[in-house]
Amino acid sequence: MQNHEWLPVWKIHIDEELEIELPLMELGNGFYIYSFDMTGESKWNRHAAGALAKKLAEYSYDGFVTVQTKSSGLCQELARDRDCYLELRKSRKAFMRDPKHVVYESITTQGKQELWVGREKYERFQGKKLCFVDDVVSTGGTVDAVLLMAKEIGFEVSVIACVLTEGEERTDYKGIPLISLGNIPLPGMIADN
Repeated sequence: MQNHEWLPVWKIHIDEELEIELPLMELGNGFYIYSFDMTGESKWNRHAAGALAKKLAEYSYDGFVTVQTKSSGLCQELARDRDCYLELRKSRKAFMRDPKHVVYESITTQGKQELWVGREKYERFQGKKLCFVDDVVSTGGTVDAVLLMAKEIGFEVSVIACVLTEGEERTDYKGIPLISLGNIPLPGMIADN
C-alpha cells in the first residue's frame, strides 16, 4: 500500500446541495478505483449538469458528444434545450449507415473497446465544435478515442466537461480546456496485507 491507507468510501460534492459516497472497488488483479457510476442516477445527473452548465457558459461550442452509457444521462440533461447530441456507441448496430469506428482502451474495462456511429447520426455534426461530456477523466483513453472519432467524422472537440478528474487534477487535456466539478484519487495497485 506504499504507506497509504485508502478509505473504504470517498465523499464528493457534486454541488452545494449534493454529497455522494464512492466505494473503493477492485477492478481485478489488485487494481482499485473509487467507483463513480452515474447510470440510472437521475438526481446525480441533474445536479452535475446544472453545475457543469454554469462552468460551460464561458466556452464556445455548437453541441455535445458523449460515449454511451455512463455519461448518457448527464449529456441528456446538458443538451435538454437542444434538438440532439451525438452519442458514440460501443458496438456496431445493423441500422448504422456508413459507420465510422475507432478502437481504444480504458482503465475501467479490460481489453480493447470500440466506438461506433453511423452517418445518420454524425452527419449533422460535421464541421461543428462540440463539447465532449464524460463522467470521469482519468488516463485519457476515452478522450483520445473521441478525438480520433472527431478526425474520422470531421468535428472539433472545443471543450471537455466531466464530473470528476481521477488521479491527476486537470484543467486541460492536450491543449483542450477541461472543466470538472472535482478530483478523486486513483488508488491503483494496492498490495493485499
